Amino acid sequence: MGYNTWNDFRCNINAQDIQDAADAIVRQGLDKLGYVYVNIDDCWAKSREANGTVVADNVAFPRGIRAVADYVHSKGLKFGIYSDRGTKTCAGRPGSENYEKIDAETYANWGVDYLKEDSCNAPDDHETAFKQYGAMRDALNATGRHIYFSLCGWNSWYAPEGWSLGNSWRIAGDCNSWPDVLNAIDTNAPLTQYARPGGWNDPDMLLGSSAGTAARLSAEQSRTMFSLWSVMSAPLLIGSNIRNLNSWDLETYSNKEVIAVNQDPDGRQGTRIAGGNLRGGSTFNVWAKKLRNGSWAVGFLNNANNAADVTCDASCMEKMGFTSSDTLKVYDLWKHADVGTTSGASYTAKGLGATGGSALLTFSK
Repeated sequence: MGYNTWNDFRCNINAQDIQDAADAIVRQGLDKLGYVYVNIDDCWAKSREANGTVVADNVAFPRGIRAVADYVHSKGLKFGIYSDRGTKTCAGRPGSENYEKIDAETYANWGVDYLKEDSCNAPDDHETAFKQYGAMRDALNATGRHIYFSLCGWNSWYAPEGWSLGNSWRIAGDCNSWPDVLNAIDTNAPLTQYARPGGWNDPDMLLGSSAGTAARLSAEQSRTMFSLWSVMSAPLLIGSNIRNLNSWDLETYSNKEVIAVNQDPDGRQGTRIAGGNLRGGSTFNVWAKKLRNGSWAVGFLNNANNAADVTCDASCMEKMGFTSSDTLKVYDLWKHADVGTTSGASYTAKGLGATGGSALLTFSK
């Protein structure tokens, strides 16, 4: 959990922006909820020295990266950085191909706690990709510093191998719009078995609704994304304007009960138990995640062009082990309230908003 600069700044970043982001996380109390990583994405690096050491842009980061990391750490937070397994990053900055050892040592010396490694300007065959990511994994481990390793390969074929390579792996392309979010959901649906504590399917950073960001969603869609990412046990990296979150986004990211679903200690990824491929025309989805206390977190998504009810019918309920003779307590995680009981035969979430409306409930016996 934390924050990443890309959807907020794109390439227009500097040291003060990172410090301001760290300050904003603490000011808004997000650090107390688990948002501890402050991650710089692409565009911080400029060149390499003769010995291969990567050099930060001295205009944007006049005191270097170590000074920024020290500032983030002084706030009780963790610091993340970005590279690429290829010759250059997506924005054309120095990549880590054949520089894995010196880059890992440099990052460790700077106090880096998280590395996102992208896949631009690199071969796309599986064998080479796994070999290159494995080289960075080994180099990071050799430093002796605990550094979270985030693979950014944008493909579902990383999932079966991902746990052996890093701590999370991107399974789809960038989320810049609602159709991208739907694509990430669809891509993640068959990958549940590959996620477990220590390694996670990553459907990309969160999009908020606050103004001033390079990419954002409607308010309702942003909350739906947060709900489903929590059921999918996905990394929760805020991509919104962290310095000026609107009240809706702050309320969304501060919902302790939804965060608890995401952070459930059993670490199960939820599964799609009703509905089909959203990019293929399915107008609804129901996702469910079993929690350690025996209850189920259930996300209902309406993707029709009009407000509509979404039902988890008998076959849907059976996938959670419920039968028609069961009486279930229903709790709404956004209303923070009990909303009655239902039988195990079916449940209908009423009047969900068009094109991205949702409900997030828990069912318990």
